[in-house]
Amino acid sequence: MTKYGPFAQTSPSGLTGWFDDYRRPIPEHLRLMLGHLDGGGNYTYIIWRGADPESIVGFRDEANDSFMQAAGSADAMTVEVRLPGPDGESHLYTVGRPEPADGTTTLIPMSDDRAIRVFSNEIFTADEAAVIFYTYYLTDTVSQPYVLRELDLGQELTELR
Repeated sequence: MTKYGPFAQTSPSGLTGWFDDYRRPIPEHLRLMLGHLDGGGNYTYIIWRGADPESIVGFRDEANDSFMQAAGSADAMTVEVRLPGPDGESHLYTVGRPEPADGTTTLIPMSDDRAIRVFSNEIFTADEAAVIFYTYYLTDTVSQPYVLRELDLGQELTELR
């Protein structure tokens, strides 16, 4: 039996599949993928623990729909994570630095016509985001010092660019 994974990805160019350390160490791979975000065609990157490492395709497991995603550009991106909460339900969070937001917000592009508004402490470079992604890869969570702001999925989270 062949074993793939354990993590799959959808690259900034839209290709979905497993990734491993065969070509380069995982931290370098994550940094490379996040560095491809350009805010003008290559908007998003997402990773998740694959549902079936025996399958050649890294499908997501809807019952355990945890993932981490980034949107924007290598110079200014937002990082979101879906994690199980204490209530047993999955929740979507924006990752931020622990310092309080200064009240200003920025629109981060996530497609040709949509953007998401985030606070100043929730904007990362590809280098910074790669550390957050690697920790998620190792632990399936976001570690301190980062904080999570839960997103209200009952509200529209994006706006026209």
